[in-house]
Amino acid sequence: MLGWPGAEAREKVAERAVPHVRKFLGQRLRALRKQRGLSQERLGRKASLSGKFIGEVERGEKSISVDSLYHVAVALEVPLRHLTDVRPGRRTAVPSEEAERLFALVCANRRPGDVRKALKVVRAMLGGAA
Repeated sequence: MLGWPGAEAREKVAERAVPHVRKFLGQRLRALRKQRGLSQERLGRKASLSGKFIGEVERGEKSISVDSLYHVAVALEVPLRHLTDVRPGRRTAVPSEEAERLFALVCANRRPGDVRKALKVVRAMLGGAA
């Protein structure tokens, strides 16, 4: 096979990784959906997908396109990276419903620039963990 050195070995590793990535993505999707109190059907409707398909993705049975994943992220009101960052130790913390309510209360009727400044202060206080 012609191509880059080691390309065949990388392809084999990538092939073996696919089911693990699908499983991780499904687990992350299920956790976010449940945290928001949504059924698979309801999330599917919000993302213009079927509830059955959402369930298949959550179980790692089906792959999801980037376009559909984006619609799911929008429906869940999370950045796409909350669903896709599969690097070890880089799991994005998902804010609890209580934290989201607190954030909404603090940010109510505030200018976006003021909210960004407040977030910088909180991050500095928590050592960048926020």
